Amino acid sequence: MTLKDYVYLGLIALAALVFYCHGFYAGVSRSRRVYEALLDEEADEAMLEAPEEILDPAPVAAFPSRQTMPPFPRREARGDFGNN
Repeated sequence: MTLKDYVYLGLIALAALVFYCHGFYAGVSRSRRVYEALLDEEADEAMLEAPEEILDPAPVAAFPSRQTMPPFPRREARGDFGNN
């Protein structure tokens, strides 16, 4: 093999590494967003179940209740993964 072949193989390997790292980072950041949203929903539900002494009634009355008008729709895991 000549030097030109090694250069091309190196470029192919470098491109494969870049695409792999980009996909891995995209998966990590998407998973982080999904799990943070789920944890935030659980924390909000725990705050709604808290006793009235802990919650300050003035700011709650100034904004619409989350039970009557959710700001964002609930997230669902969508996809057809076939037989696993």
